[in-house]
Amino acid sequence: MIQMADGTKYESRGKVLLEFFRGSRDKWKAKCAEAKATLKKAKNRSQWLETSRDNWKARAAELEAELQSLREEQKAIAR
Repeated sequence: MIQMADGTKYESRGKVLLEFFRGSRDKWKAKCAEAKATLKKAKNRSQWLETSRDNWKARAAELEAELQSLREEQKAIAR
């Protein structure tokens, strides 16, 4: 029987417990790393979409201004 510092008692052999705890830790770390990578991908995609949206808004505003000036020019010619 093994007793831990926090008072928890285990009946299994130390080697078995050690492997179990190592595996548990490794799975936790892998899960955390995967979640971190997924979050980073989502943040990068969000930033890219914001930049793209801003570029398209600027382009649309530019084209609207050009269209307005062409309409005014057309009205001036028609008079």
